Amino acid sequence: MRTTNIADQDQTLPLWGLVRLTGSELPGDDSHVTFYLRTAEESGVLAFASALDAEIYRQHLLSCGLSGWQRAPLEQIDLERVLSGRPEHQRRLMLALGFSASDTQALLQDDQQLLITPLLPLPINMRHTLHGMSRLDIEQDVFDFVEQWWSRVGGDHYGHLMRITAGWSDSRLAQSAHHALDRAAFANLRCLREQWGSTGCGDECAVFSPDTNAWRFSNLSGARVRALH
Repeated sequence: MRTTNIADQDQTLPLWGLVRLTGSELPGDDSHVTFYLRTAEESGVLAFASALDAEIYRQHLLSCGLSGWQRAPLEQIDLERVLSGRPEHQRRLMLALGFSASDTQALLQDDQQLLITPLLPLPINMRHTLHGMSRLDIEQDVFDFVEQWWSRVGGDHYGHLMRITAGWSDSRLAQSAHHALDRAAFANLRCLREQWGSTGCGDECAVFSPDTNAWRFSNLSGARVRALH
C-alpha cells in the first residue's frame, strides 16, 4: 500500500490539528495541549483535511468559552508524545470531513455545544528515521477518499478550493470562518432525536464554500421521511 508522508514538500493535501499553548511559542514540545476527541465508539487526535474547517471549529470553540486553541499543521504536532501511554485502539487520528447537519440545514451540536463532524478514524502509522525523528505516514487511499468525499458533498471543484484555502493567511481564513459561522443555524442533536426519532441524526453533511460565502448541504443516505415516536 503506497503511503504519503504529511511533511513532504509535494503534499497537496496538508492536514491540520488544534493545539493550545501553555507557555511556549512552538507547538512541538511538552508545553502545549492537543485537542483529543472522544466519542461513544472511538477516540483520537482531532484532525482536519481542510484548513477552513479547522478554523471554523476553532472559532466555535472560542464562542463556547474554550479559548486558547490554535490551528497548527499536523506535522508540527508531536503525535507520539500526545498518544504515549494510550491503549493501541486509542492511538489514532479522527479526521473531520465537514460538519454534521440536520435535514433542516442546521449544524449539529452535542450537549456541550461543540460542533459534530463526520469522522474518519485512522490508525497512527509513525515512521522512525535514522536520526531518531518520527514522521507520520498516511496511506494514499485516505487522501483519495477525502477528494472523493469533497466532490460528493461540495461539488467537483470543492477539493481544488480547499487546497487553495490551505495557503491563505491566518487573517483571511479567520474572516472566512467568521462568515461561515455568522451564516449558520445550529441545532442540538439530542433534541432532534427526541423530537423526530431517526431523522436529523447527522446523515446530512455541510461544507462552507468561501467563493460564494454559503453553506452547501448534502444528504448522505437518500431521501428521508420525518416520523414522530
